[in-house]
Amino acid sequence: MAEDKKFSEWHGVPRDKIKWNPEVNEKKCIGCGMCVTTCGRGVFKFDYENRKAKVVNPNNCMVACQTCANLCPAGAISFAKEGETTREKAQRIVKETNVLPKVKEELEKRKEELRFKINTGMYEI
Repeated sequence: MAEDKKFSEWHGVPRDKIKWNPEVNEKKCIGCGMCVTTCGRGVFKFDYENRKAKVVNPNNCMVACQTCANLCPAGAISFAKEGETTREKAQRIVKETNVLPKVKEELEKRKEELRFKINTGMYEI
């Protein structure tokens, strides 16, 4: 079975070459399961015995997504190391991988799919 490009690449860059995934601080984790049940990309599983979230598919995480960290009531999930914000890390990844030209190319290729249309009820402008 072919690997899903949604998980294996990010704008043409092999996903395993990009260090972006959540890390769970088990001491802070309260075992609520918010991250496990909210993540739509299968990054987490739940250790029912120890009542802790576990990162099992780190490369499934969408680069720059941090929904799990934003929702974690205990602040147990992080993406960046001390001294760097998640925004700084995400911007550094964009620069290091040089994806902006690829994104612009993709935007043109998918023009009809991504075009904003104003619907007036009678016709689209």
